[in-house]
Amino acid sequence: MKDSIKEQINELKKENNAVILAHYYVSGDIQDIADYVGDSFYLSKIATQTDADVIVMCGVEFMGESAKLLNKDKIVLLPDTNADCPMAHMCDADKIKAVRDTYDDVAVVCYINSTAELKSLSDVCVTSANAKKVVENLPNKNIYFIPDENLGRYISKQIPDKHFIFNDGFCPIHKDLTINDLRATKQAHPEALVLAHPECTEEILENADYIGSTSEIIKYAKASSSKSFIIATETGVFHKLQADNPDKTFYPVSDKQECPGMKLITPEKVIEVLKNKSNQVILDEEFSNLANKPLEKMLSLSSKNTVKTDYVIVGCGVSGLYTALNLPDDSDIIMISKDAFDHSDSFLAQGGICVLTDDDDYDSYYEDTMKAGHYENNPESVDIMIRSSRELINDLINYDVNFQTKSGELVYTKEGGHSKPRILFHEDITGEEITSKLLAAVKKKSNVKMLEYVTMTDLVTYGNKCLGIIAKTSDNEILEILAKDTILASGGIGGLYKHSTNFPHLTGDALELSKKYNVELEHLDYVQIHPTTLYSDKPGRRFLISESVRGEGAILLDKNGERFVNELLPRDILTQKIREQMEKDGTDYVMLSMAPIPKETILKHFPHIYHHCLENGYDVTKEPIPVVPAQHYFMGGIKVDSNSHTSMDNLYAVGETACNGVHGKNRLASNSLLESMVFAKRAALHMQKNAERN
Repeated sequence: MKDSIKEQINELKKENNAVILAHYYVSGDIQDIADYVGDSFYLSKIATQTDADVIVMCGVEFMGESAKLLNKDKIVLLPDTNADCPMAHMCDADKIKAVRDTYDDVAVVCYINSTAELKSLSDVCVTSANAKKVVENLPNKNIYFIPDENLGRYISKQIPDKHFIFNDGFCPIHKDLTINDLRATKQAHPEALVLAHPECTEEILENADYIGSTSEIIKYAKASSSKSFIIATETGVFHKLQADNPDKTFYPVSDKQECPGMKLITPEKVIEVLKNKSNQVILDEEFSNLANKPLEKMLSLSSKNTVKTDYVIVGCGVSGLYTALNLPDDSDIIMISKDAFDHSDSFLAQGGICVLTDDDDYDSYYEDTMKAGHYENNPESVDIMIRSSRELINDLINYDVNFQTKSGELVYTKEGGHSKPRILFHEDITGEEITSKLLAAVKKKSNVKMLEYVTMTDLVTYGNKCLGIIAKTSDNEILEILAKDTILASGGIGGLYKHSTNFPHLTGDALELSKKYNVELEHLDYVQIHPTTLYSDKPGRRFLISESVRGEGAILLDKNGERFVNELLPRDILTQKIREQMEKDGTDYVMLSMAPIPKETILKHFPHIYHHCLENGYDVTKEPIPVVPAQHYFMGGIKVDSNSHTSMDNLYAVGETACNGVHGKNRLASNSLLESMVFAKRAALHMQKNAERN
């Protein structure tokens, strides 16, 4: 090819911010001018990663369609619209419907060498390079493989536990390679290894030394110590084979290995479409949306690793950790955390954890919880939580949780909404004390595998049964974690708010997936605002000023330094009063004074609040601090029963992710840690009972 043609193409690429993609089967001249050369799988991945505005797809029509499906906002050009693949049309809607009507549990698996219409009727696409991995990762027992029968039969032999239904499509180039041609070529070159594409007939494949996709054949030939090869696929691949291996010899099986569609692409046609932006691939939007899903699913499943376990727990706060600690030691457990293990909201809980102090306290504790929740609580759940509280506290002490004591006795404090002291605490970092001890205990368990910076992206389901989750690592690796039971403990929704006390990565992922799979949700509008967080005009998570501070005597002041409210009102009512005062005063905050609290108590009970405020320029022992309400807790969530089971089989939800009705419309202070762990343990015990029954 003349240098002038290359220069002209390079200028047009710059002018149009274009990229040229070419399949291995086009001519060598086209491969030489392309930015990327590869097989169908490689080109589909590159199409999703390019920053170019224009994609010139040097290949047959279905390749241009695939590039457009994966890049709706980009211009995709085909150098020759007559370049087509006959196999791409060798199936139809009637055949697919007939199979779907016959089999309930069937996945229509569509080879990428197919029209956009066939893709739109399918569940997932595959290439010859990734077909085995994708099909293995499908939960379906029955696989309808279209349109190529030869590739389908080859894959079926590698996955014997799946039932394959075959279509009668074929690639004319590979079908025309006969066993007699191969024997004759092998007789002429007995030392040569036979490398075959899986689109070939079974007779050819049975006599091949290696079977692989185009890219896999290229890699094998380069790595092999052999010096000669018989290549059973389209002749365009010889250009790359010879360039990579100048000291090796490659022979075709016969003279019938040239795809006429691929050879229609010429440099002159590339120049023409770049000049005029002609031959654009145009797809109907509704139609392309349907066809795009199988391609995206292919890209997801092909980069996915599948692991199996007994239990998968999404989240590493107290509810997830306590679930793991109450599951059998002989079970396999995988826990994932979207961020670092110590970046759960459980670590941020300052105030404490409630407990039934004695039998005489039951009625008042029950009433305080119901009143705070505006009597919209689930009475059964409230009763379970209160009656389980002492056993839970004893268990935490056995895990070396260090609650405040005096003369060997537990010390109780009081917070807003409580009629008497019943809250245990550790300084002003009770959540960190509890969560860190539980985390340490879980890390000691040899049957628990913990994965940080792994995000749940989907559920694996079959009908109304949860089979596990799909997750993505920080390296963009896709994990399919299949489990007997799945536990969602992924926290709340604070990351969706501009001002919140929560970690920003907590964005209600489990709720979105529950909506997708029609898992029942409840009270999504029940969001609690904490009355007192340290005011700041900087973006980011708000620092909580614990309810315990007000419980010990701190008071709220207006702009004139006057007390304006009862500080121990339930959180929602106090928040309303503060907002009313802010509006009245025309300020962005009110002031909180700790003057009524002895300095010794501040330094002993609230050392972390004291130091944090000091770092921000406030000495709470000498001056009031500005506070403002911020989103803090989510009372709604995935609806669960008293055993934390959702409306989907084998799917559980615990902690802030779940809604068991304990909190009603508004949570009573320091009930969250208790509720999370009480119902986490019930989930663990329920799963064990089900496992024993089954």
